[in-house]
Amino acid sequence: MQRCSALVTLALLASAAAQDRPAGADPEAAAVLDADGECLAEGGAVASGGCALSALQLRAQKQQHQEDEEQEQEEQWTQRSIQQEEETEGPPAEPLPPQNASLMEEMFSANAKCFGYTGGSCVTEHCAPYRHAQCHVGKCICKSGCAGADGKCYQQHNRLVAKGVLLRNAKYHHYKMYFQRMSTFGQMKTTRASSWMNMAQDKFDIYEVPGSQFGHKEYFLASSKWPDYVLGMKATTGTALSPFGAYAVNLNKKGGVLDTWGPTNIMLRVCETATGALQIGAKMADTNTIWAYVHHGSWYVYGSVSTPGWGGEWTLEPAVPKGTFPLCGR
Repeated sequence: MQRCSALVTLALLASAAAQDRPAGADPEAAAVLDADGECLAEGGAVASGGCALSALQLRAQKQQHQEDEEQEQEEQWTQRSIQQEEETEGPPAEPLPPQNASLMEEMFSANAKCFGYTGGSCVTEHCAPYRHAQCHVGKCICKSGCAGADGKCYQQHNRLVAKGVLLRNAKYHHYKMYFQRMSTFGQMKTTRASSWMNMAQDKFDIYEVPGSQFGHKEYFLASSKWPDYVLGMKATTGTALSPFGAYAVNLNKKGGVLDTWGPTNIMLRVCETATGALQIGAKMADTNTIWAYVHHGSWYVYGSVSTPGWGGEWTLEPAVPKGTFPLCGR
């Protein structure tokens, strides 16, 4: 009798729970309650005393199993993605050449070790025989050699005189000349920052060019970091009070339509003063030699057509043997 009363009571409780269940309830939760009702109807409450607890435990176990499977699938997907990235990873594609690069760079060697443009023109006549050059698109170039200071072609490369040296100003000895990475006009500047902070933009490779101009040896002062760039002298064209300045010149663009100086502004004179310092200049057309110097109030490098004084003297670091360069004034 007591068993029947208990069963009736439990059935009424299960029915009430079913009626209280919201319409949008979770189907799994509904299944748990239904299973709990079946358990109670079969006398599970009396036999075990925990039908509802068992059902909830089963539901928790099922949810945990599903979460474990989802986590495992996500880890497998991530691992496959990493493997695909590693398989496709490779060296970056080489950058395309700039659209405004001179077409002359495809016609002759254009680097400080060997520069093939003699500076001669053959638009209206043949190249002068003494150059031993060939005419190409109006320019006299060395097809299989290197141009010298005298505008002739030589079957030899330029001679490396100094590598990775600093050019420290004699007057402002804390300051060194360097190639600017970002500059509107590309003018050379001086800095007192250390080489590692300046990312080696202040290091030069110096090459002696074969031949001579008016009895003077000439040299390329190339950037150790960017070998296609050399120190050159140009007119400031109104960008500064000084008429000339020292600039970074891209050898690949020499010989182009806009190049009016030819090699004369990049094949430089380097001579040794009585104090052991160096003067650096360019003999451009009919002008006097234009010497690179730093003047008071600016850390840019300008060009002087007269004696530049102490601000136009430079010391190499590390130093080279005395007599490496010719004496000034000869």
